[in-house]
Amino acid sequence: MLLTNRIKHIYSNLLFMSGLIAASITVSPGTLVLFDAPVGSRYDFARQQGQSIRIGPVDKATTYILSPEPASYGGAQATGYFDFPEPEWFILEAESVTIPKGESDTIPMWLSIPEDDGYYNHHWILGIPITPAVTATSRTQLQVGAYLLYRFETEAKAEVVPKCAPDEVVVVPSVIEFLDLSPGDSVTEVAEIFQGVEKAQLCSVERLDPKSEVATYTIEGTSGFPRLADTSWVEYPDIIVIPGTEEGGGIFPVTVKIPRDAQVRRFEEILILKGEGIRPAFVRIIVTTAQG
Repeated sequence: MLLTNRIKHIYSNLLFMSGLIAASITVSPGTLVLFDAPVGSRYDFARQQGQSIRIGPVDKATTYILSPEPASYGGAQATGYFDFPEPEWFILEAESVTIPKGESDTIPMWLSIPEDDGYYNHHWILGIPITPAVTATSRTQLQVGAYLLYRFETEAKAEVVPKCAPDEVVVVPSVIEFLDLSPGDSVTEVAEIFQGVEKAQLCSVERLDPKSEVATYTIEGTSGFPRLADTSWVEYPDIIVIPGTEEGGGIFPVTVKIPRDAQVRRFEEILILKGEGIRPAFVRIIVTTAQG
């Protein structure tokens, strides 16, 4: 399921069918993506991004309960992202809030992933149901909640072994950088691919189509790094084998070739990994040239 399919229902997802009158709710941000989510330090959304969860204005006084959970618990998926492993790492100032009629309220939020090499290089998605507390007076109404979907791409780090969930594929590092290349350069970097399945898997590799729904709504591009129309600049194997859980990582070489007449200063490529029995994963290729 694409992330967009879930967002289409974000303001009417959780319904308590006990009457005919609806109490509406507006919540923001309905979805977000945090690049370089830190491992081993607390991230303050309000201070670092100016973001808090905002509920309201509401058309009747209501108490809402917020319950972070792995997104699959709410039936949600997003291509390339896997369940957030520990919801308690996503911290809310309050797990419930009472909002008077016609007013709004904000709930500050933090992210605190413990320091562990196994938590680098992951792409995770968290679901946050926001549900009205059912009271004796509210039972006569249709109570509407919301379901938020927040994506986290943890910091990239080479030469570590990730902690993979059973359905998870992780590329180490999750961002392969080619920095300060010059026209005519041909440079190869070798990443590793790990998975949470015991048996080795055959996996195909393909470029994420920049015009696809996944590229438009789900796997967002890195700010300031456009995708290129010419796909010949980045070379990679079309088929790879990902070893089983106890066998370590599979070798994944990527080569970037800069044409001699190139004028591009920076760009990004995004590769999708797919295979039978595994969910799609992705890796970012970041390139800068000596020109900028």
